[in-house]
Order: sequence, then structure tokens, then C-alpha cells
Amino acid sequence: MISTSMITATPWSKQRLASSLFLVLGMDMFMVSPLLPQISAGFGVSIGEASVVAWSFSLVYALLSPAVALITNRFTRRSAMWVGAAVFSVGVLGAALMPTLGLVVAGRVLAAVGASIMGPPVWSFATETAAPHQVGKAVAGVASTFAAGQIVGVPLGGLVASFASWRWTFLAIAVLGAVLAALIGLRLGKEVRVPEKVGIREAFADSLNLWRRREFSFLLTANFFAQATRYATYTFAGALLFTRFGLDTAQLGLVGAIVGAGSLLGATVGGRLVDWVRARHGSQQLLNLSFAAVMTGFVILATASGHLWFSLAGWAFTFAAGSAFVSNSQEMLTNSAGKNRAYALSWNNSALYAGTALGTFALGLVPLGTTPFVLMSCGFGALTVSASALLWRLTTGPRAPDPLLSAPRPLSNDSLGT
Repeated sequence: MISTSMITATPWSKQRLASSLFLVLGMDMFMVSPLLPQISAGFGVSIGEASVVAWSFSLVYALLSPAVALITNRFTRRSAMWVGAAVFSVGVLGAALMPTLGLVVAGRVLAAVGASIMGPPVWSFATETAAPHQVGKAVAGVASTFAAGQIVGVPLGGLVASFASWRWTFLAIAVLGAVLAALIGLRLGKEVRVPEKVGIREAFADSLNLWRRREFSFLLTANFFAQATRYATYTFAGALLFTRFGLDTAQLGLVGAIVGAGSLLGATVGGRLVDWVRARHGSQQLLNLSFAAVMTGFVILATASGHLWFSLAGWAFTFAAGSAFVSNSQEMLTNSAGKNRAYALSWNNSALYAGTALGTFALGLVPLGTTPFVLMSCGFGALTVSASALLWRLTTGPRAPDPLLSAPRPLSNDSLGT
């Protein structure tokens, strides 16, 4: 158990070290978009067929995350993080070296296994070690690090790929991931949290029981469609900007940096808005509804505009609003789920990556940049708004709000630990 009275100051140096894993995860997630034309040409397949490199990773992460959490919650956060990072790095290395598209996808699958191991512990560690009044800032810090991976890594990766090959980009990510795994294993230090000791059957029941709460279901549904709106659509941004405006690989890398800057801005501002709203007993559900509406409006601009700068602005603000949306959602879960935090996060991550995978698959079935493509992307956003509106309605109506997601409420001693 971790008592809030025990946490008087947030250990930001440890938080940054743990969050560094999301630096490489951000690089990896966003790198596929500018590299997709190269991968497509290299294997002699269509853009839609090459997109399997992206959605296979997301699908495997989504399927494994809840099951993996039942195991990793029984170990320290540090152990789960460094083991997951090591597996992730081996998978990315395989994707860089394999000679056929099928084997590259196999490497992506292994990388997804590693990511599903290390992802939830990073989010959990951020909230468990944060001072109560800085939980929103801590969660935003993880999201900001993810965005920083895009800002720094994607332009560099695009530049390397333009002079050499997309394989060198994945190789660099694999090496960096291995280094961070070693640093976390050696330097993160001891944790106050005591690992979960319950049996697998009891843990499984605790995890499944979360779905008995309607607010939990609506929140994860909103996150599912939010990821389909921004990440799935962005998978095709490189190909869309290449065909519509003639941008080369290096320029597409710079586009990734612009979008990453939007994500960083959204995570930073969103995290502070969360703490501000909670301190004033406001509604985080209404805040998320606002973020969802802004995201949906700008994804239309990003995909439909025939002007380059309007399209770039659309992508940047889509990710700014989307990053704030997901940061707020993560904070609602991690701040209120108590001993079931890791399970709630694992289901949430599953929803996020399932939305990315299925959205990417669906968008790959329609012609790139056409009216059906834009309408499908916009439709994902509209569904995000609808689920967010239902969640807000459920938590503000006459029915008593769900204790898991009601906001705000004072933190108990159990609400930050297991």
C-alpha cells in the first residue's frame, strides 16, 4: 500500500527516467507514417498493404495488454519496465533486419509484446510516486515524453531514411531502447509500492469487474475512437502529404516534428488544466468532451484541405487536442482506480491500441484522401464526441456517479496504491 501522506514531493528525476521509455515508443509509433512510402516501394506492395507494419503492432498490443497486466502487477514497476523495454528492443531490431515483409511484421509483433509489458507500469509509476496535487502534471509528463519522441526522433529518422534506408531508423530505435532498459534496471531504485500478491484468478476477476461500471465502459469507448481519429488517420498522413503536396521523406519527418509539437503542447496544457479543474471541483468529463470536439474539427481540416499549411495546422491541433484528451482520461483512471490501477490502465491501453489498429485497417480499405477517407476519419471523431457526451451525462445526471470515475473527490490512502 502507498499512503498519500507518505508522498510529499514528486521524484521528478525518477519520473523522467521511467517516462524515457515513452520517448522510444513515441519514435516508433510515429515513424511508420513518413516511412510508409519507402516500405511500400521496397517490398513492392500498396500503401494499404504496407500499413500492416503499423496496425499489426497496435492490434497485438491491444490484445495482450489486459492479460499481461495480470502478471506484471505481481512484480515491481521497475522489473516490468526494463523487461518490457528489452523485449521491445529485440522486436524492433528484428523489424530492422528481416528481409521480407512477413518477417518484418513478426518483429513488430514481438515489439508490441514488449510495449504491452512496459506501458502500463510507466503510467502507474507516474501516479504512484507523484504528490497528490501534481498527479495531472505527472501524467502529462509521460504524454509529453511520448510527444518528444516524435519531435526529435521522427525528423532525424526521416532524414536518415532519405539518405540510407528505413531499416536504419528502426535499428537506432532498437539500440536506444536497449540502453534505456539497462538504465532503468540499474538506476530507478527501490519502490514504496508493494507488488500485488493475490492469485491470478482473483486478479482476473478484479480486472473483469471494471467492465461492470458503465462510466468505465464509456470512457474506454471514447478513447478507442479518439485513437482511431488521430493515430489511425495519421498513419496515412505521410502518404497523403506525399501524393497531395509532393513532400519527400525528409520533409515528412519535419511534419512529424510539427505534429509532435502539437502533442507536446496539448499534453502540457492539458495536464495543467486537469489539476486546475480538479482543484475547483469541476468536471473532467466535460473537459474531455471539449477536447474531443476540437480534435474532430481539426482532423477534417487535416485530411480535406488542399492547402499545405492549413493541412499541417489541422494535424498539429488534432494531436494537441487528442493528447490533452488522452492525458485527462489517463488521469481519471490512475487517480481513482486504487488497487486496480494497473488493470484499468491495461484495459485503457488495449482500447487505445485497438482503436489505432482497427482504424488503420478500415482506412486502408478506402482510397487515400478521397471523400470516403475523410468521412470515415471524421466519423471516428464524431463517435468520440458521442461517447464523451454520454460519459459526461452519466456523471452529472440524477443517478449517483460511479465511484471509479466520479470527479473530483478527495484521495483516500488506498487511492494511490495497491
